[in-house]
Amino acid sequence: MRNKPKLCSAIFVGLALLLASSIVACETTPSSALPTQLPPANESSPQEQPTTALVEAKVVRVIDGDTIEVDIEGSLYNVRYIGIETPETVHPQKPVEYFGKEASEKNRELVEAKIVRLEKDVSEADKYGRLLRYIWVDDVMVNAELVRLGYAQVATYPPDVKYQDLFLQLQREAKEAGLGLWAEPSPQAPSAGNVQITYIFYDGLVPRVESDEYVEITNLGDTPEDLEGWGLKDIDEGYPSFTFPSYVLAPGESIRVYTNEVHPEWGGFSFGYGSAIWNNKDPDIAALYNAQGQEVSRKNY
Repeated sequence: MRNKPKLCSAIFVGLALLLASSIVACETTPSSALPTQLPPANESSPQEQPTTALVEAKVVRVIDGDTIEVDIEGSLYNVRYIGIETPETVHPQKPVEYFGKEASEKNRELVEAKIVRLEKDVSEADKYGRLLRYIWVDDVMVNAELVRLGYAQVATYPPDVKYQDLFLQLQREAKEAGLGLWAEPSPQAPSAGNVQITYIFYDGLVPRVESDEYVEITNLGDTPEDLEGWGLKDIDEGYPSFTFPSYVLAPGESIRVYTNEVHPEWGGFSFGYGSAIWNNKDPDIAALYNAQGQEVSRKNY
């Protein structure tokens, strides 16, 4: 009976030590919360970068209508907007495209010098190393706003499709309202060379992709016409578009822009598009624009 107090004391001391060790372990266990900063691209591969819901950044430069440069805690990144595409303005091998300057200016108005929040979808970066993100300014998603106002068109690249349905709905509404890119072009007189779309081969022979479709363009005038900077577009869908390099179209000469084939005997021009462009059942409209963005010809079938 006299040994019981010692036994109880030993048990009490043991429990106290166990409780103390548990408290120390909890205090020294690292937090599992993800960091809010993206490491610089040269410090880790995209696969190693943390997945975060929203990351705060300062916009330091607007590159064009769908690309910006941001500062994230002292590191600079180029960011490409997910799910949309605006006309080119800074492509090293392309001239400024129709409505490109307007889209860039609208993007500048929305984000320049502002604090934004970046939302990731699935992919970390594109093949050029640009972060792929949705851009938020307060409660406005800039990607969606550019589509809603007609400054951008939907460009879906799986697996980054979180807001695809929203973008498509906004694009339909912008087209119905004739906003921005979807506005009815004001009639323009043909150029001095009278270059016109003369034929659309819309029912290609290549199964499924119809890569042999083409639009034929002819100089019906009596003077040569340099087509550099001219554009060809399916205006029913708003895409794809093709911008001509420097090429002098002689009087009476015809060239063709193929869907996804290259034929040097017809100028060697191609949209480089992986699926059929010209709808067989519901005719589309092709429009030709000069280097100033003025429509000079249109044709359906």
